[in-house]
Amino acid sequence: MFLKRLFLSGLLLGLGQAIAQAAPVGGKTHILNKSNFESTTKEGTWLVKHFSPYCPHCRTFQPKWENAVSLRAQQLGEQNVYFGELDCSENANTCRDNGVTGWPSVIAFQNGKRFAFIEGDKSEQEALDFIDKAVADSKDKKTAVQKPKYSENSVVLDASNFTQNAQTGVWLVKHYSPYCPHCNRMKPEWIKMTDEMAPELAASGITFGEVNCLENRKLCEENHVDGYPTINLFVNGKFVEEMVVKYRYDPMKEYAAKLLKRLESGELLDKTPEPVVANDNRDWDDVGNDLEKQQAKQQQQEAENNAPNTDALAEKPDSDTIADGSKTELGSADKADDALVYNAEGVVVELTKENFAEKTSTGPWFIKFYAEWCPHCQHLAPVWEKLADSVKGRINIGSVNCEKTGSLCTSHGVQGYPTLKMLWEGETNDYKGSRDLENLLDYVDRMLAHPIDAQSLDDLHRAQKDHDVVFVFAYDAADTAGARKAHTALDYVKANAKKLFLSKQLLIASTAELGRQILPDNSKTLPVLAALKDGNVAQFGGHLSSDDDLREWFYAERFSILPELSRENSDALFYDSDYLVLAVLDTSQGDTYVNEYRDIVRSAAASHQRSTDNKAASSPTVRFAWVDGNKWDGYIERVFRIRRANWPAIIIAQPNDDSYYVADARGQPIEPSKMGIFMAVRDAVAGKLRSHSNKSIIIQAVHGIVSAVNAVWIVLFASTMRAILSLLAVVALVYLAFARRGRSARRRGLSVTGAETLVKAD
Repeated sequence: MFLKRLFLSGLLLGLGQAIAQAAPVGGKTHILNKSNFESTTKEGTWLVKHFSPYCPHCRTFQPKWENAVSLRAQQLGEQNVYFGELDCSENANTCRDNGVTGWPSVIAFQNGKRFAFIEGDKSEQEALDFIDKAVADSKDKKTAVQKPKYSENSVVLDASNFTQNAQTGVWLVKHYSPYCPHCNRMKPEWIKMTDEMAPELAASGITFGEVNCLENRKLCEENHVDGYPTINLFVNGKFVEEMVVKYRYDPMKEYAAKLLKRLESGELLDKTPEPVVANDNRDWDDVGNDLEKQQAKQQQQEAENNAPNTDALAEKPDSDTIADGSKTELGSADKADDALVYNAEGVVVELTKENFAEKTSTGPWFIKFYAEWCPHCQHLAPVWEKLADSVKGRINIGSVNCEKTGSLCTSHGVQGYPTLKMLWEGETNDYKGSRDLENLLDYVDRMLAHPIDAQSLDDLHRAQKDHDVVFVFAYDAADTAGARKAHTALDYVKANAKKLFLSKQLLIASTAELGRQILPDNSKTLPVLAALKDGNVAQFGGHLSSDDDLREWFYAERFSILPELSRENSDALFYDSDYLVLAVLDTSQGDTYVNEYRDIVRSAAASHQRSTDNKAASSPTVRFAWVDGNKWDGYIERVFRIRRANWPAIIIAQPNDDSYYVADARGQPIEPSKMGIFMAVRDAVAGKLRSHSNKSIIIQAVHGIVSAVNAVWIVLFASTMRAILSLLAVVALVYLAFARRGRSARRRGLSVTGAETLVKAD
């Protein structure tokens, strides 16, 4: 009897939980999650609030939204209109797929398709107005006669009309996401090409189309789209090939012109060619049914596998060779790098302006920029020799005498001695740690670390604890048919991550099962490359065999939207930013406080990013970071004149100008809210805010004179003694001129907005 009761209790509990998954709260709002969202919202009109329980604006908006829902729910329920809510902190991928970039967001769906949204802390009346307008628009959608819509010269296709339209004729279809930077850069090129080619091609039965994959995710998956943008060719409703050219006007126009010739020759209509793949992200081995062709392919594969491996040091294959799979891949870029031996003798190489470019053009280099008279440089010299011997065969060690090659040091941003930099094919990383052998070796190990060979999700979790951003390359090693292409892609990924010193953040998942666990929404087609950061997944959309595409993507994704400023990333953040927005937080207040304000700043950063997506590439670069005020309290008060009592505080630094902003357009401290930060950044970039200099007038004068003398000294003086005497003379003159006022300036303290002072504060 007891077991029977236990069984019935468990059954009822399980049934109750299953029903509760999408059950309405108080009869009005349905609780949605990643497992029930699609099935629940596929029919009818749904107004879904996307939120995070840690977001202050979400909590403020909550009662206003509840009131609005209460006023409308009963009457609208009879009209097949429903309300739901989705917790983005637990369903990040679903929120991302729905196009959510800030909280709170209310999105309207009609039969599973998004058609309207509002974002931010709205008033109750604004919420009611949105509900009424969305319901009215949904009725119009139901009654409207479905006619093809056009965007420029492209037919707007979606899940409801794709098959009907594309089932006849030849279609060249662009698949994109409105939030994809590559798509936005390609858009004007596509419009220019279609403007010119559409009339001629339309007369022959070739039509341009486009699909918004954010709103039609399943359709894009069915159309073999695994990255954005992707342009595919369809003939009579069947997929034929991907447009394998650079998405620029001339190559796309050339492809379209050839398409017309292929149609006139009957090639396209006679048969469906074997698909051509640009980024090796799909497995096409099941397309052909010709047994003889398959046997011949298998024999060729066996011959290649049994052939001696002579390509270890071969040049990297070009993108077209890898893309169409019709030529034998020449070799592995990463294996070629691994096969090379750097610093074979274990010695320090003296670099000059004559040999610097040639020597450093290949392989990794750790370089010391020094002056012979500098005591710190003299102390480092024997350690540097030991380092060269310790890393023999792994990395080149070099030295640059800035007294003899001053212009070379100036061009590399050397402002003090010794300066230590790691270089690899144009990429640099400044070393800021202690100059003892142990710490130098540890730095080399970290920068040249191998990728993580993931065996389970535990490896991912450990990597995420260590890094704000983790890159994941997932492929199926058991897929023998696609092995060569997958390994070629892997080699390119590893080589480019290594040259950007990101290998320690790269995780390799070599089984389909683990790939699905790590990237559940991105692993249906393997291999796949993605960045995990800020609770979201940013998938690589370029060609896996393109160095340019990979390096550009790695570079863009290497920071989270809101990293913590640290010794390791301070240079990159300051030097890569025209404006750096710093949120100073008091970590002693606890995790809830810190998470709350980080969410606010993160949301402001996302809003700024969206507002600048379509702007020119020459627009100022704005980055965001948060600062642990307890680590930098003295620095923050001395440089920015912000005391602990005024935390949390927002500072907009302009490193190139050695200036900063702490007040908004009204002259008040920048409000640490999403809108306050967003507006302040916008006004700062537009030159509408009053800036503060980190230097007094006297200090600025001294700094300018000393900098000028330093430049002349480094470039023109060959004699160390003459340079020192010249510098001392200028300093003495400056001292005599400004001694009295200089003392008061020194009491205020020298400060630099850039990373140098920040590092010293550590």
